[in-house]
Amino acid sequence: MPDKFSKAFITALKNHDTKTLLTIPKSDVHNHLGRGCRVEWLSEKMNHTFAKPPAVFDGLLGMQDWYVNNIRDYCRAHDSNQTDFRREGCFVEAGRNHLARFAPSFSETDIEDYGSLKNFCEYYDMLHKKYCPDAAYEPELAYQSYADIESKLAQAEEYFSSGYFKSIDVCCGEGYKPFSAYIPLYKIAEKYGVLKRMHVGETGSAEDMEAAIETLGLDEIHHGINAVHSSKVMKLLADRKITLNVCPTSNIKLGYAKSYAEHPIKILVENGVPVTINTDDLLVFDSSVDEEYLRLYDAGTLTAEQLDDIRCWGLRPGTK
Repeated sequence: MPDKFSKAFITALKNHDTKTLLTIPKSDVHNHLGRGCRVEWLSEKMNHTFAKPPAVFDGLLGMQDWYVNNIRDYCRAHDSNQTDFRREGCFVEAGRNHLARFAPSFSETDIEDYGSLKNFCEYYDMLHKKYCPDAAYEPELAYQSYADIESKLAQAEEYFSSGYFKSIDVCCGEGYKPFSAYIPLYKIAEKYGVLKRMHVGETGSAEDMEAAIETLGLDEIHHGINAVHSSKVMKLLADRKITLNVCPTSNIKLGYAKSYAEHPIKILVENGVPVTINTDDLLVFDSSVDEEYLRLYDAGTLTAEQLDDIRCWGLRPGTK
């Protein structure tokens, strides 16, 4: 459904008007906090030139190795846990790109670095107010897919009962455990009314996506591009309006999509699957939200009007 910015957004895409694209409200709801800032901003803050990422990584593990060796370890050696510029820069970018919805994903470690949940919340509320006060701030709490779930439950109860976190995610690779292993964790999230998300269908199959939806009652899926291999699963997603939070450049640089022109998002949209467009790890993949839209338009993947429909869908309130 178009909004009052639709005409300007469509015109800006067609005219390659990057300045206007930045000013138009957008969303980024698949954004890992510690990797959510622009490398240019981080370089200036730390007075250091970081290495350029390769055109394509050797999958998730190759990406992680590159990130650790070229960015994370340097930042840890020259920064402190509580004033991590990578985290701050994520909020700076939300303001620069005029995000109307902003859902940075936090880990348990991010919370522990501040000594208490109260200190953590106060610090990130301050960054929100300072850099992107107009954005609907929807913090997500993510768990590692290979973690001992039983050991996480008591703390999950504390974190979700606080009301601070608006969604749950499980990430860091697919296939480590059966989906049933995560039921206790998702039951806690459900108890407190948070949005249930999961990384699935990036490397896993469309059938994995269906199993995760039915087992955990997922509201949205991070990635999910392999749904294109099953008309049944695409119909399920379309009928239930289960949104896929897609990250095109991430998919290409990890080798899970061939190019922008051939990105699965085209087939998903044509089959009525609701999607959003997001950055995933801006610091690694070096493509901001405005650039993601422009890359898809320039490649002829989707029309300017289709991309605006996606933008507008992403602006809807993040509620169940």
